[in-house]
Amino acid sequence: MQQKEILVITGKHRFFGQSRKPWVSINTDKLLGYFEENDYKVQIMDFHEAINQNHEIKDKIIIYAFSQKDNYRNYIQDIVFHLSKQNTVIPAYDLLKCHENKGYQELYLKSLGIQSLKTGYFSSASEVNTDDYPFPFILKTIKGSNGKGVFLIKNEHAFHKITDSLMKNFGTVTTLDLFRRKYLRKKKFKYYPEHSDRKDYYGYKDYITREENFVIQQYIAGLSFDYRVLAAFDRFYVMKRSVMPGDFRASGSKIFNFNEQPETGLLDFASSIYNKFDSPFLSMDILFDGKDYYLAEYQASHFGVTTIVGSRGYFSNPQNQSWEYVEEKPQLEYVYAKTYMNYISNLKPENS
Repeated sequence: MQQKEILVITGKHRFFGQSRKPWVSINTDKLLGYFEENDYKVQIMDFHEAINQNHEIKDKIIIYAFSQKDNYRNYIQDIVFHLSKQNTVIPAYDLLKCHENKGYQELYLKSLGIQSLKTGYFSSASEVNTDDYPFPFILKTIKGSNGKGVFLIKNEHAFHKITDSLMKNFGTVTTLDLFRRKYLRKKKFKYYPEHSDRKDYYGYKDYITREENFVIQQYIAGLSFDYRVLAAFDRFYVMKRSVMPGDFRASGSKIFNFNEQPETGLLDFASSIYNKFDSPFLSMDILFDGKDYYLAEYQASHFGVTTIVGSRGYFSNPQNQSWEYVEEKPQLEYVYAKTYMNYISNLKPENS
Protein backbone atom coordinates (compact mmCIF):
# COMPACT_ATOMS: atom_id res chain seq x y z
CA MET A 1 0.00 0.00 0.00
CA GLN A 2 1.44 3.36 -1.07
CA GLN A 3 1.98 5.78 1.77
CA LYS A 4 -0.17 8.91 1.56
CA GLU A 5 1.67 12.21 1.64
CA ILE A 6 0.15 15.46 2.85
CA LEU A 7 1.42 18.97 3.41
CA VAL A 8 -0.07 20.74 6.43
CA ILE A 9 0.25 24.53 6.35
CA THR A 10 -0.32 26.21 9.69
CA GLY A 11 -0.48 29.74 10.99
CA LYS A 12 2.18 31.31 13.17
CA HIS A 13 3.51 29.09 15.97
CA ARG A 14 1.78 26.04 14.42
CA PHE A 15 -1.67 27.56 14.83
CA PHE A 16 -4.47 25.39 13.42
CA GLY A 17 -7.89 26.75 14.30
CA GLN A 18 -10.09 26.78 15.72
CA SER A 19 -10.76 25.35 19.16
CA ARG A 20 -12.54 27.18 22.01
CA LYS A 21 -12.21 30.60 20.35
CA PRO A 22 -10.95 31.87 16.96
CA TRP A 23 -7.54 32.64 18.45
CA VAL A 24 -7.22 29.26 20.22
CA SER A 25 -5.54 26.48 18.24
CA ILE A 26 -6.29 22.81 18.46
CA ASN A 27 -3.36 20.61 19.52
CA THR A 28 -1.52 20.56 16.20
CA ASP A 29 1.02 17.97 17.30
CA LYS A 30 -1.78 15.62 18.32
CA LEU A 31 -3.50 16.17 14.96
CA LEU A 32 -0.30 15.32 13.08
CA GLY A 33 0.25 12.32 15.31
CA TYR A 34 -3.06 10.79 14.25
CA PHE A 35 -2.03 11.12 10.61
CA GLU A 36 1.33 9.50 11.23
CA GLU A 37 -0.26 6.64 13.20
CA ASN A 38 -2.31 5.90 10.08
CA ASP A 39 0.74 5.72 7.81
CA TYR A 40 0.61 9.25 6.44
CA LYS A 41 3.83 11.01 5.60
CA VAL A 42 3.32 14.53 6.91
CA GLN A 43 5.23 17.66 5.99
CA ILE A 44 4.44 20.82 7.98
CA MET A 45 5.26 24.46 7.39
CA ASP A 46 4.04 27.97 8.07
CA PHE A 47 2.28 29.99 5.35
CA HIS A 48 5.21 32.34 4.88
CA GLU A 49 7.57 29.36 4.58
CA ALA A 50 5.33 27.77 1.97
CA ILE A 51 5.38 30.78 -0.29
CA ASN A 52 8.86 32.22 0.30
CA GLN A 53 10.95 29.06 -0.03
CA ASN A 54 13.18 28.36 -3.00
CA HIS A 55 11.54 25.21 -4.36
CA GLU A 56 8.10 24.94 -5.95
CA ILE A 57 5.18 23.21 -4.24
CA LYS A 58 3.46 21.07 -6.83
CA ASP A 59 1.15 18.01 -7.00
CA LYS A 60 0.61 17.99 -3.24
CA ILE A 61 -2.43 17.35 -1.07
CA ILE A 62 -2.53 20.41 1.17
CA ILE A 63 -4.48 20.87 4.39
CA TYR A 64 -4.28 24.43 5.67
CA ALA A 65 -5.18 26.51 8.71
CA PHE A 66 -7.12 29.76 8.71
CA SER A 67 -7.45 32.98 10.69
CA GLN A 68 -10.12 35.53 11.62
CA LYS A 69 -7.53 38.31 11.63
CA ASP A 70 -8.24 40.51 8.61
CA ASN A 71 -4.76 41.02 7.20
CA TYR A 72 -3.74 37.41 7.85
CA ARG A 73 -6.99 36.10 6.32
CA ASN A 74 -6.24 38.04 3.13
CA TYR A 75 -2.67 36.75 3.19
CA ILE A 76 -3.90 33.15 3.50
CA GLN A 77 -6.40 33.61 0.68
CA ASP A 78 -3.66 34.87 -1.65
CA ILE A 79 -1.41 31.93 -0.83
CA VAL A 80 -4.11 29.25 -1.04
CA PHE A 81 -5.32 30.61 -4.39
CA HIS A 82 -1.76 30.48 -5.72
CA LEU A 83 -1.17 26.95 -4.42
CA SER A 84 -4.53 25.70 -5.70
CA LYS A 85 -3.35 26.06 -9.30
CA GLN A 86 -0.94 23.11 -9.02
CA ASN A 87 -2.09 21.29 -5.90
CA THR A 88 -5.19 19.90 -4.18
CA VAL A 89 -6.05 22.31 -1.38
CA ILE A 90 -8.47 21.19 1.33
CA PRO A 91 -10.92 22.81 1.56
CA ALA A 92 -11.12 24.17 -1.97
CA TYR A 93 -10.40 27.86 -2.55
CA ASP A 94 -14.09 28.67 -3.21
CA LEU A 95 -14.95 27.42 0.26
CA LEU A 96 -12.14 29.48 1.74
CA LYS A 97 -13.68 32.58 0.12
CA CYS A 98 -17.01 31.70 1.72
CA HIS A 99 -15.53 32.17 5.19
CA GLU A 100 -16.47 35.53 6.70
CA ASN A 101 -18.10 36.42 3.38
CA LYS A 102 -21.84 35.80 3.43
CA GLY A 103 -22.14 37.40 -0.01
CA TYR A 104 -19.84 34.89 -1.66
CA GLN A 105 -21.61 32.15 0.29
CA GLU A 106 -24.79 32.98 -1.61
CA LEU A 107 -23.01 33.10 -4.97
CA TYR A 108 -21.44 29.71 -4.29
CA LEU A 109 -24.79 28.21 -3.31
CA LYS A 110 -26.20 29.32 -6.66
CA SER A 111 -23.29 27.66 -8.46
CA LEU A 112 -24.22 24.40 -6.72
CA GLY A 113 -27.88 24.76 -7.66
CA ILE A 114 -28.96 25.21 -4.04
CA GLN A 115 -31.76 27.69 -3.43
CA SER A 116 -33.21 27.56 0.05
CA LEU A 117 -34.10 31.11 1.11
CA LYS A 118 -34.56 34.04 -1.25
CA THR A 119 -31.49 36.27 -1.02
CA GLY A 120 -29.78 39.22 -2.66
CA TYR A 121 -26.19 40.49 -2.45
CA PHE A 122 -25.55 44.24 -2.58
CA SER A 123 -22.84 46.86 -2.11
CA SER A 124 -25.17 49.81 -1.47
CA ALA A 125 -28.74 50.56 -0.43
CA SER A 126 -29.20 52.39 -3.74
CA GLU A 127 -29.01 49.03 -5.55
CA VAL A 128 -31.96 47.55 -3.65
CA ASN A 129 -35.54 47.59 -4.87
CA THR A 130 -37.38 46.75 -1.66
CA ASP A 131 -40.44 45.72 -3.68
CA ASP A 132 -38.44 42.59 -4.55
CA TYR A 133 -37.99 41.67 -0.87
CA PRO A 134 -41.20 41.75 1.18
CA PHE A 135 -40.89 43.16 4.69
CA PRO A 136 -39.85 41.95 7.14
CA PHE A 137 -36.55 40.55 5.89
CA ILE A 138 -33.10 39.87 7.32
CA LEU A 139 -30.15 42.12 6.49
CA LYS A 140 -26.70 40.70 7.20
CA THR A 141 -23.30 42.30 6.81
CA ILE A 142 -21.00 39.92 4.97
CA LYS A 143 -18.71 39.59 7.99
CA GLY A 144 -19.69 38.71 11.53
CA SER A 145 -20.58 35.76 13.73
CA ASN A 146 -22.62 35.02 16.85
CA GLY A 147 -25.48 37.14 15.56
CA LYS A 148 -23.38 40.27 15.03
CA GLY A 149 -24.23 42.32 11.95
CA VAL A 150 -27.66 40.66 11.61
CA PHE A 151 -30.77 42.86 11.58
CA LEU A 152 -34.52 42.28 11.23
CA ILE A 153 -35.79 44.93 8.81
CA LYS A 154 -39.51 45.61 9.28
CA ASN A 155 -40.07 48.58 6.95
CA GLU A 156 -38.48 51.04 4.53
CA HIS A 157 -37.47 53.45 7.30
CA ALA A 158 -35.67 50.70 9.23
CA PHE A 159 -33.88 49.60 6.04
CA HIS A 160 -32.42 53.05 5.39
CA LYS A 161 -31.61 53.58 9.06
CA ILE A 162 -29.54 50.39 9.17
CA THR A 163 -27.84 50.87 5.80
CA ASP A 164 -27.02 54.48 6.72
CA SER A 165 -25.44 53.22 9.94
CA LEU A 166 -23.20 50.91 7.90
CA MET A 167 -21.68 53.92 6.11
CA LYS A 168 -18.71 55.65 7.75
CA ASN A 169 -19.32 59.33 8.53
CA PHE A 170 -17.06 61.98 7.00
CA GLY A 171 -14.74 63.86 9.31
CA THR A 172 -14.69 67.66 9.60
CA VAL A 173 -11.84 68.16 7.12
CA THR A 174 -13.51 65.96 4.48
CA THR A 175 -16.88 67.68 5.01
CA LEU A 176 -15.30 71.11 4.46
CA ASP A 177 -13.47 69.84 1.38
CA LEU A 178 -16.74 68.49 -0.06
CA PHE A 179 -18.40 71.88 0.56
CA ARG A 180 -15.52 73.58 -1.29
CA ARG A 181 -15.78 71.14 -4.21
CA LYS A 182 -19.54 71.59 -4.49
CA TYR A 183 -19.90 75.37 -4.12
CA LEU A 184 -16.53 77.12 -4.48
CA ARG A 185 -14.43 75.13 -6.91
CA LYS A 186 -13.89 76.56 -10.40
CA LYS A 187 -11.59 74.17 -12.18
CA LYS A 188 -10.65 73.60 -15.81
CA PHE A 189 -8.59 70.73 -17.20
CA LYS A 190 -6.71 71.15 -20.45
CA TYR A 191 -7.24 67.60 -21.73
CA TYR A 192 -10.76 67.17 -20.34
CA PRO A 193 -12.95 69.92 -21.80
CA GLU A 194 -16.16 68.17 -20.68
CA HIS A 195 -15.17 68.38 -17.00
CA SER A 196 -17.96 69.60 -14.72
CA ASP A 197 -17.22 70.69 -11.16
CA ARG A 198 -20.69 69.64 -10.00
CA LYS A 199 -20.45 66.17 -11.63
CA ASP A 200 -16.94 65.77 -10.26
CA TYR A 201 -18.22 66.61 -6.76
CA TYR A 202 -20.88 63.89 -6.87
CA GLY A 203 -18.46 61.37 -8.35
CA TYR A 204 -15.79 62.15 -5.76
CA LYS A 205 -18.26 62.02 -2.87
CA ASP A 206 -19.47 58.59 -3.99
CA TYR A 207 -15.87 57.45 -4.47
CA ILE A 208 -14.81 58.30 -0.90
CA THR A 209 -18.00 57.10 0.80
CA ARG A 210 -17.10 53.99 2.80
CA GLU A 211 -19.96 51.52 2.53
CA GLU A 212 -20.36 47.93 3.68
CA ASN A 213 -21.55 45.05 1.53
CA PHE A 214 -24.59 43.18 2.78
CA VAL A 215 -26.99 40.34 2.08
CA ILE A 216 -30.77 40.48 2.21
CA GLN A 217 -32.34 37.18 3.18
CA GLN A 218 -35.92 35.97 3.41
CA TYR A 219 -37.23 36.00 7.00
CA ILE A 220 -38.95 32.94 8.45
CA ALA A 221 -41.29 34.27 11.14
CA GLY A 222 -42.10 32.76 14.50
CA LEU A 223 -38.99 30.64 15.04
CA SER A 224 -37.96 29.92 18.63
CA PHE A 225 -34.87 27.88 17.70
CA ASP A 226 -32.64 26.71 14.89
CA TYR A 227 -30.16 23.86 14.40
CA ARG A 228 -26.42 23.86 13.96
CA VAL A 229 -25.47 20.67 12.13
CA LEU A 230 -21.80 19.97 11.58
CA ALA A 231 -21.07 17.36 8.93
CA ALA A 232 -17.68 15.67 9.28
CA PHE A 233 -17.63 13.31 6.31
CA ASP A 234 -19.94 10.50 7.54
CA ARG A 235 -20.55 11.98 11.01
CA PHE A 236 -23.33 14.49 11.68
CA TYR A 237 -23.18 16.39 14.97
CA VAL A 238 -26.41 18.20 15.95
CA MET A 239 -27.00 21.10 18.32
CA LYS A 240 -30.31 22.90 18.87
CA ARG A 241 -30.00 26.63 19.57
CA SER A 242 -32.84 28.56 21.21
CA VAL A 243 -33.74 32.18 20.54
CA MET A 244 -33.38 34.62 23.42
CA PRO A 245 -36.67 36.19 24.60
CA GLY A 246 -37.35 39.37 22.64
CA ASP A 247 -34.83 38.48 19.93
CA PHE A 248 -35.11 36.78 16.55
CA ARG A 249 -31.61 35.24 16.43
CA ALA A 250 -30.53 31.87 17.77
CA SER A 251 -26.94 32.57 16.74
CA GLY A 252 -25.12 34.09 19.69
CA SER A 253 -27.77 33.13 22.25
CA LYS A 254 -25.51 30.47 23.86
CA ILE A 255 -28.67 28.46 24.72
CA PHE A 256 -27.73 25.00 23.47
CA ASN A 257 -29.40 21.60 23.62
CA PHE A 258 -27.44 18.50 22.63
CA ASN A 259 -29.89 15.95 23.97
CA GLU A 260 -32.92 16.37 21.74
CA GLN A 261 -33.49 13.58 19.23
CA PRO A 262 -33.67 15.31 15.83
CA GLU A 263 -36.25 14.44 13.22
CA THR A 264 -35.01 12.25 10.39
CA GLY A 265 -36.02 15.09 8.05
CA LEU A 266 -33.38 17.37 9.56
CA LEU A 267 -30.63 14.79 9.08
CA ASP A 268 -31.81 14.01 5.54
CA PHE A 269 -31.86 17.73 4.68
CA ALA A 270 -28.39 18.32 6.16
CA SER A 271 -27.02 15.29 4.32
CA SER A 272 -28.54 16.43 1.02
CA ILE A 273 -26.86 19.83 1.37
CA TYR A 274 -23.51 18.38 2.43
CA ASN A 275 -23.47 15.94 -0.49
CA LYS A 276 -23.65 18.84 -2.94
CA PHE A 277 -20.44 20.28 -1.52
CA ASP A 278 -16.97 18.85 -1.93
CA SER A 279 -15.53 19.33 1.54
CA PRO A 280 -14.48 17.25 4.54
CA PHE A 281 -16.45 19.52 6.88
CA LEU A 282 -19.56 21.64 6.56
CA SER A 283 -21.10 23.57 9.44
CA MET A 284 -24.72 24.44 8.64
CA ASP A 285 -27.25 26.73 10.32
CA ILE A 286 -30.65 25.23 9.51
CA LEU A 287 -34.10 26.71 10.11
CA PHE A 288 -37.35 24.73 10.47
CA ASP A 289 -40.80 26.32 10.22
CA GLY A 290 -42.71 23.18 11.18
CA LYS A 291 -42.94 22.01 7.59
CA ASP A 292 -39.78 22.79 5.63
CA TYR A 293 -36.07 23.09 6.37
CA TYR A 294 -33.95 26.01 5.14
CA LEU A 295 -30.21 26.58 4.97
CA ALA A 296 -29.46 29.98 6.52
CA GLU A 297 -25.63 29.95 6.56
CA TYR A 298 -22.69 27.58 6.30
CA GLN A 299 -18.93 27.38 6.79
CA ALA A 300 -16.42 24.80 5.58
CA SER A 301 -13.41 26.11 7.51
CA HIS A 302 -12.61 27.78 10.84
CA PHE A 303 -16.12 27.12 12.16
CA GLY A 304 -17.11 26.98 15.82
CA VAL A 305 -16.62 23.52 17.29
CA THR A 306 -19.07 23.61 20.21
CA THR A 307 -21.34 21.35 18.15
CA ILE A 308 -18.65 18.67 18.34
CA VAL A 309 -17.15 19.13 21.80
CA GLY A 310 -20.52 19.53 23.54
CA SER A 311 -22.00 16.42 22.01
CA ARG A 312 -22.28 12.91 23.40
CA GLY A 313 -22.02 11.37 19.97
CA TYR A 314 -23.01 11.75 16.34
CA PHE A 315 -25.50 10.53 13.76
CA SER A 316 -24.46 8.35 10.84
CA ASN A 317 -26.14 6.71 7.89
CA PRO A 318 -23.35 4.47 6.50
CA GLN A 319 -25.49 2.35 4.16
CA ASN A 320 -27.75 5.25 3.18
CA GLN A 321 -30.70 3.38 4.68
CA SER A 322 -31.44 4.61 8.19
CA TRP A 323 -29.85 7.00 10.66
CA GLU A 324 -28.19 5.62 13.76
CA TYR A 325 -26.79 7.39 16.80
CA VAL A 326 -23.24 6.54 17.82
CA GLU A 327 -22.31 7.44 21.38
CA GLU A 328 -18.79 8.77 21.53
CA LYS A 329 -17.30 11.50 23.67
CA PRO A 330 -15.44 13.42 20.98
CA GLN A 331 -11.75 14.18 20.99
CA LEU A 332 -11.43 17.19 18.71
CA GLU A 333 -8.08 16.41 17.09
CA TYR A 334 -9.19 12.83 16.43
CA VAL A 335 -12.40 14.01 14.74
CA TYR A 336 -10.41 16.44 12.58
CA ALA A 337 -7.86 13.81 11.56
CA LYS A 338 -10.44 11.07 10.98
CA THR A 339 -12.53 13.38 8.79
CA TYR A 340 -9.56 14.55 6.73
CA MET A 341 -8.32 10.99 6.24
CA ASN A 342 -11.76 9.73 5.13
CA TYR A 343 -12.06 12.64 2.73
CA ILE A 344 -8.57 12.14 1.27
CA SER A 345 -9.20 8.41 0.82
CA ASN A 346 -12.24 9.26 -1.28
CA LEU A 347 -10.64 11.94 -3.44
CA LYS A 348 -11.09 11.44 -7.16
CA PRO A 349 -7.83 10.42 -8.91
CA GLU A 350 -7.46 13.75 -10.71
CA ASN A 351 -7.58 15.55 -7.34
CA SER A 352 -5.18 13.35 -5.40
